[in-house]
Amino acid sequence: DGTALGFRFGIPLYGEWVWKLKDFIDVMFMDLFDVNKLPKLDEKKDEYDTAQYDASIERPPPLAADDAAKLLLRTDDDVDFHRAWDVLRDMMADDKYKNEVLDIARLSVDKQLSEII
Repeated sequence: DGTALGFRFGIPLYGEWVWKLKDFIDVMFMDLFDVNKLPKLDEKKDEYDTAQYDASIERPPPLAADDAAKLLLRTDDDVDFHRAWDVLRDMMADDKYKNEVLDIARLSVDKQLSEII
């Protein structure tokens, strides 16, 4: 149905954006093996130019922790998976930020669960 369920850092992620993100990551991974996209062998040095793998993509500054948590917990179809992926990468790069986002997300999930029970 074009949706997926995932877990990252112990929080549930669900929706169309999760499916799109998984597909995007899978395609990027498979592109690593596309013969047309492989690095060229530098015959003079007898080694591969792997600089393309070190390239950095400019990203916007991290969202505020409460906005990041809200974004990751959204399940509607209007979530920009690129922005959600930015949040996940920011969380991987910064433990303090990750913990702030997770604290807010867990409180939100706990509140939702208490309303159900």
